[in-house]
Amino acid sequence: MIPPSSFLRRWPLAAALVLLGVFFLAATAVHFAPPGSSVAVWWPAAGLGVAFMLASGPDPRRAAIVVVGTVVTSGLANLYGGRPPLTAACFGVSNATEAAVVWWVMTRGGRRPRLASLEDLGRLLVATLVGAIVFGVMAGLTVAVTLGGPFLNTAYTVAASHAAAVLIIAPLGVAVSSTRSQPRRLEDLLQAVTLLGVAWWVFGPENGLPLAFLPLPVLVWGATRLHLRSLAAQLVALGVLVVYLTSVGGGPFASAARSGAADPETVGALTQAFLITAAITGLVLAVASTARRDALADLHSEATFTQTVLNSAAATAIIGTDSAGVITLFNRGATNLLGYPPDEVVGSLNWVELHDPTEVASRAAELGLSPGPDVLVHLLRGTDRTETRDWTWLTRDGRRIVVDLTTSAIVDQAGNATGYLGVAEDVTERRAAADAVQAALLRERRAVEQLTALDRTKTDFLSSVSHELRTPLASVLGYTEMLEDGAVGPLAPKQLDLVARIDRNGRRLLALIEDLLLNSRIESGQLHLARRPCDLVDVVDHAWESLGALTQRRDLQVRRDVVDGPVSLDGDPAALERVVTNLLSNAVKFTPDGGSVRLRLDTTHDEDGAGSARLVVSDTGYGIAEHDQHQVFRRFFRSSQATERAVQGTGLGLSIVRAIVDGHDGSVAVTSTVGEGTAFTVLLPLAPVGADKS
Repeated sequence: MIPPSSFLRRWPLAAALVLLGVFFLAATAVHFAPPGSSVAVWWPAAGLGVAFMLASGPDPRRAAIVVVGTVVTSGLANLYGGRPPLTAACFGVSNATEAAVVWWVMTRGGRRPRLASLEDLGRLLVATLVGAIVFGVMAGLTVAVTLGGPFLNTAYTVAASHAAAVLIIAPLGVAVSSTRSQPRRLEDLLQAVTLLGVAWWVFGPENGLPLAFLPLPVLVWGATRLHLRSLAAQLVALGVLVVYLTSVGGGPFASAARSGAADPETVGALTQAFLITAAITGLVLAVASTARRDALADLHSEATFTQTVLNSAAATAIIGTDSAGVITLFNRGATNLLGYPPDEVVGSLNWVELHDPTEVASRAAELGLSPGPDVLVHLLRGTDRTETRDWTWLTRDGRRIVVDLTTSAIVDQAGNATGYLGVAEDVTERRAAADAVQAALLRERRAVEQLTALDRTKTDFLSSVSHELRTPLASVLGYTEMLEDGAVGPLAPKQLDLVARIDRNGRRLLALIEDLLLNSRIESGQLHLARRPCDLVDVVDHAWESLGALTQRRDLQVRRDVVDGPVSLDGDPAALERVVTNLLSNAVKFTPDGGSVRLRLDTTHDEDGAGSARLVVSDTGYGIAEHDQHQVFRRFFRSSQATERAVQGTGLGLSIVRAIVDGHDGSVAVTSTVGEGTAFTVLLPLAPVGADKS
């Protein structure tokens, strides 16, 4: 078969040779027309022209050239055969029209003519029938008008003759597919010789027996074994041989004419009927056999690809079973995982035998089933779902491995399960690691619970101790005040100094106790704020008054910048005063002599117009290291600067500030640089406009 690209490059030369062939075959057919007949018994020129047009593809320009050439060559052939010029010209146009009709039907929609399927063959049969009918009508009209012959008899005869020629010769020009890898040359030769030999004997001059059917079994043999193109060539040879032998008086059809049982037109019709029957029989079987070989080749290729994919999954076990659970597929990954070679398990082992029997029995009890293959696929019956769960497999050497197995059903078109497919991955180490992590998490959870209980006990203890200490301490402070007031007589200066120290340290201890109690309430979620409309300016003023006692013996510059007018908000005045006091106390404690402490209160508004009170307490003290700043609001936290400089404190003040500010829907932030100072900024939402101050 000439490649299409090479054929198209040589197309002009091929077209010229084909048109010469059309002329020669047409002239020969006219010459051998039966005596007294207006038409030829067989018209192979029609088949040759159609075959070449189909081989040229769907190009309309090439088709037009062949059509015009057919008009000329066919007309000249009829003229050469002795027919009148008008008749010859009409026959030329009729032959060209038939070829054009067949080509149009076969290439409609721009498709390239093929004989790769029964659908393609059906299209060829339809095209042949339509073309033969068109030619029959045109030829019948030509004979009736120009020669005065019978219309119907002529149309019937030439339609059969041209249909036979097209069906036998046209397949040579149609691209076909075949996957037969090696031609069977001896068988091909034997089959061809047998076919022609049987045809020669059946249609030979000495044989008049009605055995026209005998070549068909040999043709069927070739149709099921040969390439489609080889069969098409045999059909051409068979057609030429049968027509020739019949025309010289051989075979059962000519015998009927000799005996007077049939006229020449009937003999021609019988010959064409035989050729059409042989062509349809051979082509149907050949196309079906070719399609079957192609399908088998595709199936084999797909099976090879699938097997390659399965074997490439060396770390994944893929096991297929039939509906009873007997293993039908065992890939290389399954062999690597379990140690069994495929030939040891395929067809002889049920895949439930690969599972831990104790685990299978336990699962069967859960499902209410007897231990067996059904346990593995019970949830898949009647559904298209998949099931994924862990199973324990037993390897060939007795090891136990945990696999993550995904099982799915293989169903037929009726929805019935014909087998099952399992895809498994060894997760033994992964599951062991997960179990270890789970155990560690459990231990961690228990440790956290124990620490939480200890922390709660500590908080309860501190709260209880603080309550117990507050009462006697209040008594001590009360008696100290009485001594300072001279309730038991005047005190000497040294005695007053000692009493003042007792009072000062007692009050510091009382503040510590208050912090511990407040912290206990915060931890237990019992921080209750008595919020009401208040003026933050008043709160700041009260807190500022206590600053004098803190700075009494210090060399510090203190400054207060408070906005004019009230700063109204909804808050707990006592709690807010504690916020201001704690921030001022911190600033004083962490600022060395010669430094400064500043308090600033104003208001600010965001982009949405919401107002906030802004309280900033800043100092020029030691500062807080950057790595400590995110921890300063934690309970009992002491910064590295406080530890290094032995600054007194419990680490509760700022955590209390954060809790109170959060309780007022506000925020607190810190900015600090070591050696330069610290600033704490508190933002509290202002009361809505029009709210009354209490």
